[in-house]
Amino acid sequence: MSVNDVKMYYDQAMSFLGQEEIEKSLVFFDKALKTDENYSPAWNNKGIALLSLKKYSEALDCFEHVVILNPMDSMVIYNKGYVLLMLERYQESVDTLELFLKRYSQKDDFYKFGLYLQAKGFYNLKNYEYAELLLQKAVKKDKNFKEAQELLGIVLKEKNHGINE
Repeated sequence: MSVNDVKMYYDQAMSFLGQEEIEKSLVFFDKALKTDENYSPAWNNKGIALLSLKKYSEALDCFEHVVILNPMDSMVIYNKGYVLLMLERYQESVDTLELFLKRYSQKDDFYKFGLYLQAKGFYNLKNYEYAELLLQKAVKKDKNFKEAQELLGIVLKEKNHGINE
């Protein structure tokens, strides 16, 4: 099998993924990875496909493969942080997203989403102070960031509830 075969399988997988035919995309991601187990784009996008099926543990395995193959890929760090949050592994998620935020451009939209996801992790760890700080940064970056505004309201309510007890 050649590099062209890997690319052909990968392109077919991406086509199916774009059409939201997730199961078919997974078949072709697997074919690409069987041809070249070190093809990190296939691992990453297979992880994204698995995320859409809520197969979080399997998605995490894919993202961890990419981190090994390409440790400087910031977006896979983001993906890993997100899936750890979905697995309720909050401290690991917070730590992973911290790495993403240190590396990623503050000018890109994914930065604000990284702040938001990390804040959700801190909220679930009941660290309301840090969650509030991150959410304020996210809202400052985008005043129309509805999810961040809503979570900020919840965090402030929880924080004030704790003070009143």
